[in-house]
Amino acid sequence: MADILMPASFPEADFRAFGLAATAFFLGVVSDEALFDPEEKRRHFDWSWQAVRYRYRSCAECNGEFKTLLADASDMWKAGWGDEELLYKLERCICVFFTSALSVFDSFSFCLYFYGNALEPGVFPQVGNPRAITRNSTAKAFTAAFPKARITGLLAGLSKDTRFGTIDTVRNLVGHRISGRRSVRASSTMHPDGTHTHWREETWHLPGAAGTLAFDDEMLQRHLDDVTALLASLASAAREFAEAERASRKP
Repeated sequence: MADILMPASFPEADFRAFGLAATAFFLGVVSDEALFDPEEKRRHFDWSWQAVRYRYRSCAECNGEFKTLLADASDMWKAGWGDEELLYKLERCICVFFTSALSVFDSFSFCLYFYGNALEPGVFPQVGNPRAITRNSTAKAFTAAFPKARITGLLAGLSKDTRFGTIDTVRNLVGHRISGRRSVRASSTMHPDGTHTHWREETWHLPGAAGTLAFDDEMLQRHLDDVTALLASLASAAREFAEAERASRKP
């Protein structure tokens, strides 16, 4: 069966190698034990692993659509005025992008939790209650079970990373509360010699956000770059950990 096409920026080699090493600790996908497991541990692992790829691709596609929309923007929009139809399309890209971006890390954490359960079931007891599995619960369980692993440090530090913090904040605003809108501020200063200095700033304004999002056609690209960098570190560390566990435990 042909696989989906992933953006070139996705850390495919490390992420796929992690998946292959980790699945050595699960029951065979078509075994009776896996098919009739009431907790569906193998399915939860496989499908959350795949969800990371799906959500990342959604981010990349929203970024591409966002750039295309601005490249074809109406003259009214380019002049700094409103265009409600374009505004809706841009806001949809932004909402789906940040929702998918956060889901990349939620899905990866969920995947890692089920992997952790396959290694140390007693420290990862929530497989029968998936709603209790979060980024924080996964990080705490890894800290308890594998305190020295690089993946543990990255999971524990994710919430403190400013790049992730922006993604989390924007997603919570657009996913639960409000839509955003372009804000244009400009001024012009005349100097004694008759020359002028012009200043212009465009942001995507979200009431309640601690900071501002600089608005231009690269706005989502910048945050996609952050998602990519964070995910690449996690995927590399997860691969390193899973391959070491497979070598040492020989399942």
